[in-house]
Parts: sequence; structure tokens; C-alpha cells
Amino acid sequence: MVVTTGNHTAALVRLDELPPKTCAVVRGISTDDEDMQRLKALGVCVGRRVELVRAGDPMILKIFGSRLGISAELATHVSVEVCQPDHCALRDDPGA
Repeated sequence: MVVTTGNHTAALVRLDELPPKTCAVVRGISTDDEDMQRLKALGVCVGRRVELVRAGDPMILKIFGSRLGISAELATHVSVEVCQPDHCALRDDPGA
């Protein structure tokens, strides 16, 4: 999937495919209501900036300066846009 934000186009990747120490913005979540509520309770929701601290199972994410663990299986349902060194998807998206 490809997302266009302003005059920037970026590919989406699954959260479980994000390289460690990489910042990204959540662009979509596709799962059932129970898992959706679990992700929201953890702070993983559309428009939120996340950083993958450690890959594995559980994965360790940094959100709002806090670290949390989520299962790698649950992360497969989260689509993110990777922030590039010269472009932060969050900073350039007025709707985020």
C-alpha cells in the first residue's frame, strides 16, 4: 500500500517488519474489536508515532517516551509509515 501525504508519497509496512531504532507513524489497524481495543489501551492508534526499540516476541515499542511490549502476531495487524531521516511523516501531516 502507498500513502500520499501532502506532496510526499511513502509505502506502508507492517509494524512487525519495522527495523529496530526506527520511527514510524501508525496509518492503519486491521483486526477484530477486542484486539483493536487492546492496541488502543496500549496507545497504539492511527496517527500515533512509535519507535521499535527491540524486535522479537514480544516487540518493545516506545510511545510517548514509555516502553511497552506487544506480541509480534498482534503487530502484524498494524500498518505504519516509516519516518525518513529528512522527513518525519508525523511532522509533515497536518492531520496527525
